[in-house]
Amino acid sequence: MPGLNEAETEELKAKIDELEQINNEKISKKKKWEKVKPIISFVLDKGADVAITIMGLILQMKLGI
Repeated sequence: MPGLNEAETEELKAKIDELEQINNEKISKKKKWEKVKPIISFVLDKGADVAITIMGLILQMKLGI
């Protein structure tokens, strides 16, 4: 992502991996949503480009929705 330094990029990759793990868990959508909320907070702090990309990923996975 443009505008992110190396550390932020690695942290973002970790959050994407975390989303994949949450998506694969066999738990209720409510519990998945509880796990996804902090990730949403994180990406909203990183700017519009990052937020749009990650929110698209979350919607594709149908996490918490």
